Amino acid sequence: MTLKSRLLTAAALGALALSTPATFAQDNAGEPTDVIRVTTQFREQSLADVPINVSAFDEERLDALDIADFEDLAAFTPGLIVQEQSPNNTGYSIRGITTDSGEATSETRVAVFQDGVSITRSRGSYVELFDIERVEIAKGPQPTLFGRGALIGGINIIQNKADDEFSASVEVGAGNEGQIEARGHVNFALSENYGLRFAAVSRERDGYIDNALGGEGLQGRDTQALRMVFSGAPTDRFSFDLIANYQQDTPPGTSFKSGTIPAPGGDIDPFTPAALNTFGGFEGGAPLGLDREVRGVTLLADYALNDAWTLSSITGWRDFTSVEIFDPDGTFLPFLAIAEDATGEQFSQEFRLSYDNGGRLTGSVGALWFTEEGEQRIPIAMDERVAQAMLAPTLAAGFGATVAQLEGLLALNGFPGVDLDDPLNPFPYSVAGLLTLGQLVPLRSFYLEEGSNSAETTSWDIFADASYAVTDRLTLTAGLRYTAEDKTSAGYGRSLSGPNFVTFGDTLITPYTPNGAEISQSGDFDDFTWRFAASYAVTDRINTWASFARGRRPDVISVDTTSPTFFSEAPAEIVDSLEAGAFITFDRGTVSGSVFYSEYENFQSSRFDPNTVSFVTDNAGNATQYGLEVQGDFDLAETANLFVSYAYNMATFDDTDSAGNALELAGNRFRYAPEHTIALGLDWDVASGDWGSLSFLPTWSWQSKIYFDNNNDRFGGVLQQEAHGLLNARLRYESADERYHAELYGSNLTDEDYLIDAGNTGGAFGMPTYIAGAPLLWGVRIGADF
Repeated sequence: MTLKSRLLTAAALGALALSTPATFAQDNAGEPTDVIRVTTQFREQSLADVPINVSAFDEERLDALDIADFEDLAAFTPGLIVQEQSPNNTGYSIRGITTDSGEATSETRVAVFQDGVSITRSRGSYVELFDIERVEIAKGPQPTLFGRGALIGGINIIQNKADDEFSASVEVGAGNEGQIEARGHVNFALSENYGLRFAAVSRERDGYIDNALGGEGLQGRDTQALRMVFSGAPTDRFSFDLIANYQQDTPPGTSFKSGTIPAPGGDIDPFTPAALNTFGGFEGGAPLGLDREVRGVTLLADYALNDAWTLSSITGWRDFTSVEIFDPDGTFLPFLAIAEDATGEQFSQEFRLSYDNGGRLTGSVGALWFTEEGEQRIPIAMDERVAQAMLAPTLAAGFGATVAQLEGLLALNGFPGVDLDDPLNPFPYSVAGLLTLGQLVPLRSFYLEEGSNSAETTSWDIFADASYAVTDRLTLTAGLRYTAEDKTSAGYGRSLSGPNFVTFGDTLITPYTPNGAEISQSGDFDDFTWRFAASYAVTDRINTWASFARGRRPDVISVDTTSPTFFSEAPAEIVDSLEAGAFITFDRGTVSGSVFYSEYENFQSSRFDPNTVSFVTDNAGNATQYGLEVQGDFDLAETANLFVSYAYNMATFDDTDSAGNALELAGNRFRYAPEHTIALGLDWDVASGDWGSLSFLPTWSWQSKIYFDNNNDRFGGVLQQEAHGLLNARLRYESADERYHAELYGSNLTDEDYLIDAGNTGGAFGMPTYIAGAPLLWGVRIGADF
């Protein structure tokens, strides 16, 4: 028995993270219809039999749709939105529920896994999708399967494992905007049943937004990732995979473009050159941009105790370090410069006992131990002379003066007619002019303060999940998970330059802790999550299902200097969801989808409080969501395959909370939650012969309007992106022996202007910034398989 067949036997007995291939399900007419097999429920199943809304992409589908990263994946996954400001700051949204906070004390709503190991922590969750066997996106509450943080779904990335046969591949490419890429793998057979695999990818691209102040362009890419996998099957019953991953990202700065103050000689259009800077002495003179490293080691092991029981072990260690420097006000003025220095380390051990004797009952029980430490240090620098003018309306009270009195002082210093209630219209914002304001009070050209939040979390999970085939057509499924957590949160806020220029106190923006010292608080939490599902095969081609599930986002302890205890405890967010769906197999394709209804409690939202000049976390109360998701895959002819998906999502905050109190965000839509999304992809074999084959792959994805803030009317409702669509295409030649290929590709072929984010940190100071999406990109690739 080969190594791969041994591994597949183990996977069939219940390993979540091990490799499983796509297989064929025979329909009544005898025509084979390709149905991906998945391990979402801890055992190998046809996607048609899973009572969950799952979008699955095997290696062939990933290649056919030219999916190389999470943003590409989201375009073809109904209900999933991925917003990448940078690899360090990526937001994952499933059905409008978003995870993007970088605070070490925060908890996630969307779980991301890599071979069964959680990589969910925001600053370490973005990884390159290379040499991938399969990606599964399970939507709806999934804590019973995915554990902590899977409030509304989870993404599981299954990487290719080593085999005991030699194979290799290489692909290189180049394109406009300085695109250079290379990827490949080599697999060695060490001996029978043992293999060693190496895979790597490198992707570089210049920034597509010029910086008028010099330096690198903004919004570029510079990523290198490596992977090593050692796989073995010492016996017919025991198999293992040892996986090591490393990724480094060093892209240039994020293109925060002010929507208020034009760039010198330019405008406020987010798609034209920006003018961003930082302070010379800030963080050792580091330039705008990111330096991030992510490392991880995973050990997967499966031991078949007998023909019915399999013991699985998943051991994972992971850490990341990232330092990102950015200009959050998006202007040429030396107003603000902020850095984020984040670190994290985690370790987890899971044991699972799976049962399948070929009878009516299948299931698993298990336990998980997880521990994590993390810190986010945030230094903030400013030129006090500029900041006084920019923040005048908010800070007037700090001078013990009215806005009218400050306007009078400005008039005496050569700034007549300035309206501080709207200081930027028309404010003569030249640096030289602003510096004369230093005559009013002793202001510094460089002021620095620093805050930090850190957390230590240890959690224990016990879980069980089982399915019972009541009849040949009716199967009932139930799952239960108990989670206990021990948390300690800490933080500090201090000035590194002495008293600030407003209150002559200790900090201006950073929440101040007593004497600037670190403070901490601990707490213990526990809760249950569950799911119930029933699937019924109406015919051999139609499988229907319905489920009820509870999701949970863990409790959060965060620093809150407005509280008498300096900390606040945000209760766990809870969602109860009812969903019904179907999977239909045709002679030439499949259609699957579901309708869902969800109710949320204790939905948390972050906002900027101008009274305390700091960010605070609010309980935004209750919310309701309902929608529809559907996707289909059809062979239009022997040479053409069509992929289509559609999602409808209505997610809004309720009018009142559970106690009947009116909600501030009543009726507002969730951010990153388009009401409608559509995706189409056509894989067409144009021609073939002894010379090889030529294929054409056009894809189009469209989404309706989205809001970038839960407060949809903020700044008059300008924090939004109107409906837009993106057209991509690929023309590929492949040799007759399928060993060599060459392709011409293009993305955003119509050069559509669209935003990936708006508001941001600048919005907290009344000056929203905007980040532009990628323009038309094109290039060529050549590759070979050995």
